[in-house]
Amino acid sequence: MPEINDNSNANSNSNSSVNISKKKRLILTFPTLHQVLAAERALRESGDKNLRCRPTPTPPGLSESICGMAIEIFSGEQKDSAIKFLIDHKLEPSGCHLVD
Repeated sequence: MPEINDNSNANSNSNSSVNISKKKRLILTFPTLHQVLAAERALRESGDKNLRCRPTPTPPGLSESICGMAIEIFSGEQKDSAIKFLIDHKLEPSGCHLVD
């Protein structure tokens, strides 16, 4: 199972005096665009509302893959079930990142 990286402070502004609580998103990276699209299709077809997702450009610094696309799971709280679902469907992500 891929290691989950918490990148929530990667883009934080140190000058900000306001602490706004936001839910974390789960970004799953894959080696190829084909795998990104297959993972998106599998998650959407699962019918599980907790696994809502969308393809998204890979945020800078999260992956060295030339693919450039990733899957965003809207609820970071679903990371374990999303990863298990994808592994069960032979679509293991190459990286898992929690971001704000």
